Formats: sequence, structure tokens, C-alpha cells
Amino acid sequence: MALFPREPDRASPATILPASVLGPWLPLSCILLVSLALLAAGIKRDLPFTPEIDEPHFVEPAVNIAATGDLNPREFENPGSTVIYPLAGIYHVWNAVAHDGTLFRSDPGLRATVESNPSEFYLLGRLLTISYAVMTVPLIFLIGRRAFGERVGLIGSGLFVLYPLAVTHAQMVRTDSAATFFGMLGVWMCLRLYDRPTTGNQILAGFAIGLAIASRYFMVALIPVLLAVGGMILWRQISQADKLKATWVGIGAGVLAVAVGFAVTTPYFFLDFTAAWQEVTFQAGHSNHLGADGLSPPENFLWYLTRAIPLSITWPEAILAASGVALVVWRRRFKQILLVLFTVVFLVGISRAPLHWQRWIIQILPILALLVAYAIAEVAGWLARRLQAKMVLQLAILVLAGLAVAAWPGYKVMLQDIQQARPSTRILAREWIFANVPVGSRLAQEWYTAPSLGDAHLDVLAMPSLGGRGLGEYRREGFEYLVVSSWTYDRYLAEPQRYEGQALFYRSLFEEGDILQWFRPSNTRGGPEIRIYRLATATAPEVQPPDRGPRQALGP
Repeated sequence: MALFPREPDRASPATILPASVLGPWLPLSCILLVSLALLAAGIKRDLPFTPEIDEPHFVEPAVNIAATGDLNPREFENPGSTVIYPLAGIYHVWNAVAHDGTLFRSDPGLRATVESNPSEFYLLGRLLTISYAVMTVPLIFLIGRRAFGERVGLIGSGLFVLYPLAVTHAQMVRTDSAATFFGMLGVWMCLRLYDRPTTGNQILAGFAIGLAIASRYFMVALIPVLLAVGGMILWRQISQADKLKATWVGIGAGVLAVAVGFAVTTPYFFLDFTAAWQEVTFQAGHSNHLGADGLSPPENFLWYLTRAIPLSITWPEAILAASGVALVVWRRRFKQILLVLFTVVFLVGISRAPLHWQRWIIQILPILALLVAYAIAEVAGWLARRLQAKMVLQLAILVLAGLAVAAWPGYKVMLQDIQQARPSTRILAREWIFANVPVGSRLAQEWYTAPSLGDAHLDVLAMPSLGGRGLGEYRREGFEYLVVSSWTYDRYLAEPQRYEGQALFYRSLFEEGDILQWFRPSNTRGGPEIRIYRLATATAPEVQPPDRGPRQALGP
């Protein structure tokens, strides 16, 4: 009982910002506007020429549902239900309003509409994921206010909107922002449940967690948080026998609500269970992926702590987050411990997977931002007390500390948006190929190079990597041009002992190949390095090739 005393709904007056007419809502509104501006600035990316690599996994099932009325997404990898189904509804309504489709029944003509102009449907999907990201911001504030106080909630929400990893993945049709939104909704509901332990709140918290799991399976890490709150409620009521039965019923209802929330939004996980289970087990057992495998679970965990987190929030913020964790453990306040519990369980869970990806930590970035804000507030408070500063000076110290920590991530986000608002190196490579490679030429290219060459009237071979063959084999098969990307060859060259053949191919190409063009990213242009080689000894043609006619966006 004394270890985790019950805390009030609101932070004490000593821990909040000075009162104003609008309270914290004016600065929170400003943070929301900044978030919306940063997210919208880079939404276009390389459209209309190509979507991002994983976006078709969610757009295509949504289009199929809207066009046929068949609600089976046949896509269970994430499972992504909170993206696919809302997107199907958006597509259906948009097709009816903007393209004279049918509103009250499925419209097979939607497929033709998508094929004729796919970029607008990808943009609609990105608007949905951006909406999830923006709605996450007030939830971060609400969580921070309940666990730490208003100032920490505001600083934490402000830090989160400047994390480049979270911003860039919210600008794609993926499940990252949806899982983060429903995950933070589940966390907030659990904190609310702790303060107001009713069966209704148990059900709401469980249902929100079910929606989070329907977004990404990794969000099962929230179930221990829900159970920990239930256990603490039981502990607080241990001497009140008349309430124990109702508490047990509430805990059971909350756990059941998790299953209901998942089942309602992902029904075909059960209705098409064989296909769903095959997909889940395949992904769980998929242990080979270039640049993301080769580590044991403990090594994965260490990699997330020492690489993924510092790369995502900077080393100074990582150190502050660790300090925030230390403060939470030292002070033993239950609601704060819940946030650390979720973070640790989540990291352990993703570390048990055979692969490791930096983007997998996006769902805990809001908690890390709050821990950073907690450490900043404590350091600023300590400094203000040492200086015997007045309230205005205390607030100035706090704001300056927050701005100092956020400066570098904010700069990176703005550069990232500038890059994504301009054609990437992939588009430059595409335009160069159209302008300089003669019609009928044989060209082999890797993924992550020039997109949409289907209408270039070339004989194109596209593969994940060109490193599976030797240069002589490409010559014998009549290939005149090879196009390679640093997003592929850098991964092989980083592990030359493991990928000896591929590393040898790229070194040979770089040394022997006749390089025609080399596109490099910069602070104002995104994309990989793309190198275009000619295998013959002749130089690039001087004469422009014949006109190929209109250029098809998002070609096969």
C-alpha cells in the first residue's frame, strides 16, 4: 500500500505551469499545428511515380474491399486492420463523390479508377496515417499530465512531433502511426482506470488495447500493463471483501474486451484462420533479411538500447530518457512505473523476433519523449531552486532546456521534409534514363533505383539485388546498362564476409564498370546513391532517343 500510494487525477499545483485563461490548451494547440505542418510538408514524396516499399500491402487490400465488398483483406502480416478497413471506407466514399461511383454498394469500376490515377489513393492513405499521428499528440499530453504533471506532458508532446523516425513513417501508408495512436489510447485508459477503477473503465481500456493489437501484433505488450493495473486495484481493495468480487469481474471483463476489440476489427483472423496463422508463423520465423538479421534476442535488445533509440531521439535525449527511468524507479510512483513497464515489455518482445528494425520502436517513442521531458523538468527545477528564481525565470529555464534538446531533431525533421518535397535521386535517375538510354536497350536494375520504367520501351530486368550474378554473365545476356542503389549495396558491403559473392560483384562493378551517372542525396534531396553503369566500353550516346510518348506514373 505504501509502496504505490494512490495518486490524484491531476498533478499538484506545484508541478504545473502557471495558470492562464486557456491553461495548457494554447501551447498544446500550437504543438498540434506544428505537428500537422511537419507531417503535411513531406506527404508527396515520389508520387506520382512510385509509392513507398510497403504501402501496397495496405492500399491494395483496401481497394479490393471497396471494389468487391469482400471484407477479407487477405493480409495479416501486421495485421493493419485499423488502416485497411478505414481506408476501404474512405476509398469507397471518395470514388462515389469524386469519380461518380456507387455509394450504397460495391463498385468494381473502382479498380480502373485506381489504375488510372493511383497516386491520389496513396495520398488519401497518407492523410489517414497523418491523422492518426496528429491525434496521438494530445494523448501524449494527457498521459504525461496524469503520470508526471502538465509541464512534462507539454514538453513530451512537443518533443515527439520532432522525431524524424515518427514523422517519416506517419507520412506513409503503414501501421506505425495507427498502432502508436491506439497504443497511447490504451496507456491513457489504463492510467484513467487506475484513478477510477470501474468495470466500464476496465472494458474501455481493454477494448483500446485490442485496437492497438489489431494495428500491430507487438502491441500485446500493453496486456501486462492492464493486468498490472488490475493487480494494483485488487491490492488496494484487499481489506474490502465486498468489493473484491466486482473487481475480479472487472478485470475479467477488461481482458475479454481486449479479445473483443481485436476480433471486431480483425474478424478474418478467425474466419480465415489457416491463412492468417500461416502468415503470422511465416513472419515470426522469417530470420533472414539483408541488414536486419544475425543477432540473438539479447543482442537485439542491446542494439535497440544503444543504436535504434539514440539514432531515433539523439544521444542526449537517450541519456535523459535513461535518467528519467532512474528517477521513476527511485521514486516508485505507480503510474510512472506503468510507462516504464510498457517500454521494457515492448522492447523485450521485439527483441525476441529474429529481425531488428529501427522503425519497430516507433510505438514507444511517445513514452521515451515523456521520460526525456521528466528529466528536463527535474533538471530545470533543480537549477531554478539553486538560483532561487522566480516563476517567470523558472518557466524560461524550462523552455530553454526543452528547446536546446529539441533543436537537432527539429532541424533534421525540417531537412527531411525539404528532401521529401523535392524529387528524390530515384526520380532524377528515372528522368536521366528516359533522356539518355536508347529505345530497346537491355537494362538491369535493383530495387530502390529508378521507378516506373515500364513505359520506357526498354528491355528491363528488375531484381532486389544485381549481386547474384557476375559482370560477365550480364554481358553474355546482352545487358548494356546496370543501375544499382546504395540502399542495397551498402548492406552487402557492410557484411563482406557473410555476402562474399555480392560484395565482390559490387567492388568489381565499381572498379570495372563504365559509370555514366552518379546521383547522390544531399541535405535538400532525399533518396539513395544511384549509380548507372554501361557495360560496353563506348561512352553514353550523344543523340537523344526517340520520343516514347506519355510517361505512365506508378508503372508496373
